[in-house]
Amino acid sequence: MMTTAIMTPATWGSVSVAQRMAAHGGVGPGFDTVRLGLSIMVILLHSFHTAYGYRPGESLAYTPAGPLFAAILPIFFGVSGFLVAGSALRTRSLKVFLTFRVLRIVPALAVEVTLSALVLGTLMTTLPLGDYFADPRFLSYFGNIMGWVHFELPGVFDGNPRSGIVNQNLWTLHPELLSYVLVAGLMLSALFHDRRRLTWAWAAITVAGIALNASTGIFEPHGNYPGKVLMYFFLSGVVAYQWRDRIPVDGQLAVVAVAAAYGLYWIPQTTFLIQFPLLYLMIWLGMQRFPRIDWLPRGDYSYGLYLYAYPVQQTLMALLPGAREWYFNLALTLPITLAIAMLSWHFVEKPALRLKRLVQDRPRAADMAGGALTTH
Repeated sequence: MMTTAIMTPATWGSVSVAQRMAAHGGVGPGFDTVRLGLSIMVILLHSFHTAYGYRPGESLAYTPAGPLFAAILPIFFGVSGFLVAGSALRTRSLKVFLTFRVLRIVPALAVEVTLSALVLGTLMTTLPLGDYFADPRFLSYFGNIMGWVHFELPGVFDGNPRSGIVNQNLWTLHPELLSYVLVAGLMLSALFHDRRRLTWAWAAITVAGIALNASTGIFEPHGNYPGKVLMYFFLSGVVAYQWRDRIPVDGQLAVVAVAAAYGLYWIPQTTFLIQFPLLYLMIWLGMQRFPRIDWLPRGDYSYGLYLYAYPVQQTLMALLPGAREWYFNLALTLPITLAIAMLSWHFVEKPALRLKRLVQDRPRAADMAGGALTTH
């Protein structure tokens, strides 16, 4: 009787993602570095937007480097889905899972939004303070804490090239939070703990997305991928985590993934195809052990960079109109924002994460990770 061999990572001489993670305490050793690198790339991209204004058709997305920048959000959301799936499977409790997500996202976000409204806004507004506080946009800005996204504070940055926008980065909060709701819904169903059924459901969504996009182009990136597509990338990360024991960590496959993603970027209506090489590239990078930067204290600074970089860039462009060049913008923003992100991690985010012990006696070290452009 003939049997069909099942191809596993061991078959072609590579370790699996699960094996690599097991060797590093259950986490991918490179994910923190990947998120930090992606955050810096976002700052680079926005150094052009905040210095010169957003000019559709003239942005970096239309240069040979376009695929590199277009990959940022899909990889970010894929990382978030991968790590959040791990957290959800470890906790096996909807209450604990949601508490962990709130502790990871809300405290630092609330501090950033409050500082922007009460400190940055009062210092940078062109309106009398009485008018500033009376304007409905002032109170509405606090809706960002709950994912009700607003970009404007009254009279703030109106004269900037990117006029009136306080924190463009916050637009990804909505699809990120909805992605957590999606995972919560999966946890309530039988799908989340049955990877084959989950994969079939994901495959059906993929096929439907390919068909709909081919006929309408509704999911094509126009500067950014739509929020629904980012949620799909998040779900792909969730599915990938479920199959981590079958995914090889292979450098040759990573090279193929880079070439495939670059080529697909230039082909219309490939949104649901490009995620395959991007997803593998994200996982491969997350399994690498990058050299540690000696002068940088340990910590996950990507979320702080995400939260504070854009307001810092807008402030610099308002205060230094003679320095409105992308390279000045980048050179000044990086050290300032990194310093703020370090303060955010050590004095807000990390203390908030310690509160996990209130809902789980022994939270694993791996549960400190995950989410938010987060993602992380």
